[in-house]
Amino acid sequence: MHAPIQPGIPRFLQDGVSYDEHHPDAAFRKQIYCLWQLRSQYTLPADCHYLVVPDACIDLVFDLADKADPTVLVMSPGIRAIDLNLGRQFHYCGIRLYPGVWRNSKNIIAQSQTLYSLGEVDIAKLCNALRDGAQAQQHHLLQCFIRQLSTHGIINDAGWMPQLLACSDRLTCVDDFVRISGYSRRQLQRLFPENTGFSAHDFLKILRFHQALATHRIDAYTDQSHFIREFKRITGITPVAFRQRYR
Repeated sequence: MHAPIQPGIPRFLQDGVSYDEHHPDAAFRKQIYCLWQLRSQYTLPADCHYLVVPDACIDLVFDLADKADPTVLVMSPGIRAIDLNLGRQFHYCGIRLYPGVWRNSKNIIAQSQTLYSLGEVDIAKLCNALRDGAQAQQHHLLQCFIRQLSTHGIINDAGWMPQLLACSDRLTCVDDFVRISGYSRRQLQRLFPENTGFSAHDFLKILRFHQALATHRIDAYTDQSHFIREFKRITGITPVAFRQRYR
């Protein structure tokens, strides 16, 4: 199963930055990978440059800092990681949606959108409630938000995508997508960009990358050189440098 991880906190700040993920309720598990929270524990000695690695998911991000604008940031990197300077104090929470759940994903990939309204939801009211609520209440509010977005047709149930993600560790080529989905190669060439924002080939690269991050194995790559080349293309640095720099 595709298990997108985000190990982008600099090691030298690891004691001052917390990142937590929580599973959604059963009713949302085909849409939501996790509910997450990222925050500084105190004023950091230097700006936190958080590296967001490609995972083909869509994140809905809420800034819970006291003076932050009441908005929701809808974002996902493309095929390359992005460096976010979060400053020395920050508090964010968010929802990570599985690939294919967000309609018109191609309009979000590598071009994040900051929204003051979405699906007739009062974002300002939601942000204030998230700031004031305990963690359990935040989770409830975020899942209710997803239910409202479903009602308004902004997100869907991802159709055939769960079948692919369920066996992501066995996908080695685009022909595997064809076999599992039941669509022809030509149909997938159209459906992948429409549903995920990525070509089938780039989507496969992201799955391979996360397999390597999660298992520390490179079985999905031709050899060590292939792995290093692709890893550097995605993150900008070698696997060794990545492990040294990020936790």
